[in-house]
Amino acid sequence: MSYMSTDVVPIQSASAKGQVTIPIAIRRKLGIEEGTKVRFVERDGQIVLEKVDVSLASLCGMFTAARSVSLEDMDRAAAEGMAEKFATKHANR
Repeated sequence: MSYMSTDVVPIQSASAKGQVTIPIAIRRKLGIEEGTKVRFVERDGQIVLEKVDVSLASLCGMFTAARSVSLEDMDRAAAEGMAEKFATKHANR
């Protein structure tokens, strides 16, 4: 995927914390709103700003299992985890 563009935006100054403001034209183009996750990636000597999709659907297929697990095993593990969390929460009262 190539992102060649000739858009020029005003020069930004970094704050003491290293923060910069993303110009409104760039935020609109990328669909960046308050709370949107972004990341900086180095590609071919350039730093690229990318919008990050953190929806549950975007995680589909990200992980693979070393072995198959039955639904019963998953249910059992979830139940054990909830029971442990409940016990820990109520033990501190």
